[in-house]
Amino acid sequence: MRRLIVVLADGLRPDAITPSVMPSLFALGASYTIALRARTVRPSATVAALTSLATGVAPETHRLVEPGLEFLPSVGRLRPVARELARAGVATDIVTGALDITALPVAWALASAAGARRVLPAGKQARHTAAAAASLLDRHADAGDASLVFVYLPDCDRAGHRDGWMSEAYMAAAAEIDTGIGVLSAWTDEAVILVLADHGGGGVTPCDHDEPHPINDHIPLIVAGDGVTRRHLLTRSVSILDVPATILWWFGAAIPSEYEGRPLSEAFAATTPEPVAA
Repeated sequence: MRRLIVVLADGLRPDAITPSVMPSLFALGASYTIALRARTVRPSATVAALTSLATGVAPETHRLVEPGLEFLPSVGRLRPVARELARAGVATDIVTGALDITALPVAWALASAAGARRVLPAGKQARHTAAAAASLLDRHADAGDASLVFVYLPDCDRAGHRDGWMSEAYMAAAAEIDTGIGVLSAWTDEAVILVLADHGGGGVTPCDHDEPHPINDHIPLIVAGDGVTRRHLLTRSVSILDVPATILWWFGAAIPSEYEGRPLSEAFAATTPEPVAA
């Protein structure tokens, strides 16, 4: 049964992915498909980027760039990925690093409105969050469910805001994320794993990422696993907006005409996936 794992490493810069700091992610990029020119949306901020990832449209369209529930009135005019997948019989589960008790209801309200089945806060470190996601994948496998599991790892963003991007603490956080990715990479024979960031950081000021700058806009994007093209470089310009279209395309679901990206079909050996219901 088809399974997709999307790992969002908040604030991870591509130049942090080295054999010494992030050997698991570096190996996935070297063995499978990696985008050399991937970028986020503007503003290069978490809320704006995550909403674009969830809905397939840019901030100019979804208009959610600050934390809060302002997204809810807009849901009716948007077509979130999770809701489109649900129509095709594919459930979306979100596993995230531990959330503040005041943030959890907001996260659940937004995720539920977007069509997600559950939000599971799990662990203060990436390895624990990844382990919870792996347990969830085991349950999906036992049940024979097609599923999208979205894994949110905030470690690098927290270290970057506190100590600066590419600081010693930031690199330690990147190594911790790599430990989590190492846990999930055990699924490459049975699932597709797509790893990306929502933004970079440190391009203008050491501890922030909102300002327009190539370093803030440049993000890693690696696709690995079952059916992914081996040792392949995506040299064309790739946007975070291409990911929602890729998710629906890979499951064989229709891509809404409103979506502003296009599928990364060249990352896969099969250029026309069968609908998941088949």
